[in-house]
Amino acid sequence: MSEFMRIINTAMLRLGLSPDNAPVIVALSGGADSVALLAALSELGYRCIAAHCDFHLRGEESERDRRHAQTIAAMLDADYEEVHFDVDEYRRMHGVSVEMACRDLRYEWFHKLSGRHGGIPVAVAHHHDDNVETMFLNLLRGTGISGLTGMMPRNGIIIRPMLDTTRSQIEDYLSSKGIGYVVDSSNLLNDVKRNRLRNLILPLVRKQFPDSDRGFSSTMDNLSRTDSLYRELISGRSSRYVSADGCRIDIARLSAETREAPTMLYELIRGRGFNYTQSANIISALSGDTPSGRSFHASGWTAILDRGSLLLSPDDSRDTDARFTVSLHDTSLQAPGIRVSHIENKALQFDRTGMTVFLDSSVLEGEPCFEVRHWREGDRLAPFGMKGTRLVSDIFSDAKLSVHDKQKVWILTRNGLILWVIGLRASRHFAVTDHSAAVIRITFESDSAKA
Repeated sequence: MSEFMRIINTAMLRLGLSPDNAPVIVALSGGADSVALLAALSELGYRCIAAHCDFHLRGEESERDRRHAQTIAAMLDADYEEVHFDVDEYRRMHGVSVEMACRDLRYEWFHKLSGRHGGIPVAVAHHHDDNVETMFLNLLRGTGISGLTGMMPRNGIIIRPMLDTTRSQIEDYLSSKGIGYVVDSSNLLNDVKRNRLRNLILPLVRKQFPDSDRGFSSTMDNLSRTDSLYRELISGRSSRYVSADGCRIDIARLSAETREAPTMLYELIRGRGFNYTQSANIISALSGDTPSGRSFHASGWTAILDRGSLLLSPDDSRDTDARFTVSLHDTSLQAPGIRVSHIENKALQFDRTGMTVFLDSSVLEGEPCFEVRHWREGDRLAPFGMKGTRLVSDIFSDAKLSVHDKQKVWILTRNGLILWVIGLRASRHFAVTDHSAAVIRITFESDSAKA
C-alpha cells in the first residue's frame, strides 16, 4: 500500500468507518483532489456515491467538469448524482458573495443527499494545503484559538480523510494510476483572498522557509490540543456560575472571580448565538445605573439582566415556520384580511398607511408562488429607492420595533424573493413605473395574515 493510501486508510479507520459500513458520498468536482479521494476510497473497497455540483459559472468549462465527473464515477464503478444551481438567483435573494453562495448551496445539497441515503457520511477532499490556507485566512480576519486549529476531520456528516495529505502527494497518486483530472481556471485567478494566499503568498513562504509546512502542522496540532484543554477547563468551571437547567448565569459572581469575565461569559453563551461584543456589554452593564431589566438578543435567544444574574430564554413566541400562499392571479382566492385587485396605472392612488403595496403586473409572469411568512434571521430586502440590500433586522432597528413587535411582522415573497416587509418597506423588484400598464394592489388589514 502506498503512503498516500495508508494515510487515507488510517484516517477512515479513525473516523470509525470501514468498507463494511454503509456507502460513502464523495463530493466530486472533477479536480485532482476530489478525483483522488474517490479513487482512493474505491481502491480501499468502499462503496461510493459520487456527488457533483454544477454551478454553471464557467460556461463550457463547467460542462466539461460535469462530463469528466460522470466519466470518472463510471470508470471507478461509483454511483453518480448531480445537481444544478442558479447561483445568481441565490445571491440576489441572500445578498452574499459567489463563494459563499456556492458553499451554502453545496452543503445544503450534501445534507439532503445524505438524508436520502440514511444519514451516511459525505467525504470532501480538503487536504493539508487547504488547511494551511484556512488557518491563514482566519488569522488575517482575526480569530481565537479554535480558528487556528484548521478544519476538523469530522463535522457532523462531513468527513475529511485527506487532511494529512499534500497536493503533491495527490498529484503523484493520480499520475501513478494514470487517472486524469480537470483544472478549474478560476483557481488561477487572484481575485479572492484564498487564491492570493495559494498562488502568491504561501509559495513565497515555502520558498524562503522550506520546512514551513512542518511548522504549520505542528502549530495547528499544538493549538488543537490547547483548544481541547481550554474547552475542558471552561466546562469544568461553568458549574460555578450556570444553573442546572442552563438558563441562569450568576454573572455577578463570575465577574468578581474571573479576570477575563467577558471571555468566560462568551464561552458560556456562544452556543446560543451571542457574540463576544455582547458578552462584554453584558458585563459592563453590571456596573451601570440600571443593570436589571436590560435585554440582549441573539438568533432565537434573549438574555435579560436580573439582579446580578443573566436569564436566558428561547425566543419562541412566534412560529417561524408559519406561512400561507397568496393568489395574485385570482383576486377571489385570498386569506381573511387580504385584498388583491388589478388596476390600470392611470387609476393608481397611493396608500400612505404602509399596509398597501403596488406591484407591476409583470410580477405574475412565469406562474410564481407567492407566500406570506414571518421574518427570519438573515432575511434581506432590496429596498425601493436604494442600491444593494439591507438586513430586515436593520429595517426593524430603524423603525425602533420592540422584540414583541418584530415577532408580529410578516413578509411577502415571490419564489422566495422578498417583495415586501409588510407595513415597513417594499422591494424595488417589480416596482410600478410610468411604463406599467397594469398594477397589482395588495392590502393587508392590521390583524390579517393569520396562518
